[in-house]
Amino acid sequence: MKPTFLAYALPLLLLGASATARADVDYQLKITDAAQHLAEVRATFPATQGATLDVSMPNWRTGRYNMLNLANGVRLFKAFDAKGAALPVEKTDKGTWQVKTKPGDAVTVQYELYANTLGERTRHIDDTHAYLDASGVFVYAAPFRKEKVNVKLDVPQGWKSRSGMDAGNCDHCFVAADYDVLIDAPIETGLHEFYTDKVDGRTIELAIWGRGNHDGKQMMTDLKKIVAETAKLYDGKYPFQRYLFIVHATDGAGGATEHANSTVIQKPRWTFAPRKAYQGFLRVAAHEFYHTWNVKAYRPKEMVPYDYQNENYNRLLWVAEGHTSYFEELIVLRAGLVKRDEFYEEYAKLIDDYQHQPGRFQQSAADSSFDEWIAVGGERARNASVNIYSKGQLLALMMDIELRRQTNAKKGLEDVHRILFAKHSTAQGGYDVPAVLAALRSVSGQAWEGWWAQYVDGTAEIPFETLLAQVGLQKLIDVPKDAEQKQEWWAGWTLRDGDPAVVMVVERDSPAWKAGVVAGDTLLAVNGLRVSSKDIGDKMSLSKAGPFKVHLFRRDELVELPVTPVLQPKGKAKVKALDKTSATQQSMNAAWTGVAWPKDEAKKP
Repeated sequence: MKPTFLAYALPLLLLGASATARADVDYQLKITDAAQHLAEVRATFPATQGATLDVSMPNWRTGRYNMLNLANGVRLFKAFDAKGAALPVEKTDKGTWQVKTKPGDAVTVQYELYANTLGERTRHIDDTHAYLDASGVFVYAAPFRKEKVNVKLDVPQGWKSRSGMDAGNCDHCFVAADYDVLIDAPIETGLHEFYTDKVDGRTIELAIWGRGNHDGKQMMTDLKKIVAETAKLYDGKYPFQRYLFIVHATDGAGGATEHANSTVIQKPRWTFAPRKAYQGFLRVAAHEFYHTWNVKAYRPKEMVPYDYQNENYNRLLWVAEGHTSYFEELIVLRAGLVKRDEFYEEYAKLIDDYQHQPGRFQQSAADSSFDEWIAVGGERARNASVNIYSKGQLLALMMDIELRRQTNAKKGLEDVHRILFAKHSTAQGGYDVPAVLAALRSVSGQAWEGWWAQYVDGTAEIPFETLLAQVGLQKLIDVPKDAEQKQEWWAGWTLRDGDPAVVMVVERDSPAWKAGVVAGDTLLAVNGLRVSSKDIGDKMSLSKAGPFKVHLFRRDELVELPVTPVLQPKGKAKVKALDKTSATQQSMNAAWTGVAWPKDEAKKP
């Protein structure tokens, strides 16, 4: 590897010398062993007058608010002057190398990169493609962060390279105004389907890597609807001329990340159908595309500019992420990609899940935003935390309906975001809490400080019954009329699918919690009857009263506990129209959803 690396690098050092006059930063990546996920990377920085130059790999990537230790994929780090002579290098922290330089001379660094973190959406190389997010691929030097960037890839023959960046002077070359543009424009290179079209004069592109049950043409048709509908929320004002959707149809990875004028969406290859599964993809696409405005065009001021080496603490991630989750649902509804009842179904699940999250009384939305960098999952998250996405979405719902009430349905939450886009863009320094409160006052004509203290900085319960009633809706448990069993026992545990019945979560203050059941317990029997995760409810239904005698294994020891569950209606949570609605409720609903109140429901007595 070493001789090959140097043989490849030395001719490129001459290119680095010419870069000095241009004051550009030049990056080159050569895939050396695709099957083993390896590449050789080099970066040439302009001349500096100092005796040292700190070169760093970011410690996190934008869109994911925790430390990823991205430098762990780097080995064989070396540095050279403009003539190819080696320069001393010392690693000073987990993601920084200090190069002893010659004043007035350009510096080139080179290293081997291991790229096999597809699920983190940072870097992945195999024999069919490479996904390259600069945060996990290309190092930077702070003094040259604002210099023009040139990128050149050396990839297998037949591959195509796509990015939100502008194309350079070769098939696999790109240019960016600076490192911040580079880091917000990942590259997808390899073998993929590709589609391109226009929306409102903007170029929309779709690159799909991987085989699966997707229909690329239909995806493109639907993505165009999402693009057009999202732009309406901002009066047709786009922050880009070209946008690239990168889709990974793959296995072992799922999720998505927004970028300045592109996104990457990962989904298991056989989950683009049937309809409900495909709608999940469309919702994610709407979420990431809305981020083009909310987070990329404007975001909390603490993240302007991004600090790539440290946590970017702020108390408004519930707006950056939660409001985006809120608008994703409205976008796909207004675009005609989901039906009105399907829109309500999503809110029924969201509200029901939230009401079974005791952490909503333990942590505020503002504190959750600040602590996102150390957020945990599982039982602790549900019992002691709130999620910036779900809590932020429900607060956005509350804000939107309240704004429409205050303005007689003339304005809503999108008007607040239009103000943030116009007055608090990243170029203008971003927004803070006073800016959001001022935007709310501007739209509604009323003060929001009291509301903010209760629901954002505090943990007051969201008044869902009152909130939904304002738009003619109610949340209820829909028990089928022909169901043999109208009620079921609820203990408060969540079990792992399969057999044995292993407890994953015990809801705080639930019957199981009070009885002493804990996560990790294996439930064996209830009232002497063997149970599995599938039949425990049926076995419990045989008893008409508690307490139940529960046998379980804990630390491989048999334990017996008395559990006194509670009876509740057996059915699915639903959000439905009230039996009787007023014209005001119907107009509020139509203003909120952007969809007319159905005529058949309007006729109900």
